[in-house]
Amino acid sequence: MEKTYSILIQFGDGNPVASTIRAKDGIDAQDQALALNPGARSIRITGVLEVHKPKPPKFKLPPQVKLPTPEVHPLFTDVPHQELSNYVYQASQEEKLEMCQYLRDQGLSKRAIAKQLGMAPTTVRRWIK
Repeated sequence: MEKTYSILIQFGDGNPVASTIRAKDGIDAQDQALALNPGARSIRITGVLEVHKPKPPKFKLPPQVKLPTPEVHPLFTDVPHQELSNYVYQASQEEKLEMCQYLRDQGLSKRAIAKQLGMAPTTVRRWIK
């Protein structure tokens, strides 16, 4: 989630310059402002003007599907393999990575993301840094 910050840039001549910058957090805003204004003595954040929500991803989350309940013992079902494969959602690694980032931006914990996507929590931790 990005924000637009209002900042004051001081060069030491007594005439501060007001500006805005878009960044993830205050530290990133200061770093960007210092990079854009190399002669500045100080950068002061005076407020947050706007909060930009992340755009929804281009993918669809995997549907929560219930498998058919067999009439007999689950080990001895008559459900064909092809019918079961229709219930398995196959997403590419890029889609899963995008899903992880989107769900993290929505505020879900890493453990909840792993459960939602059917992945190991260590994989989610490694992908979200």
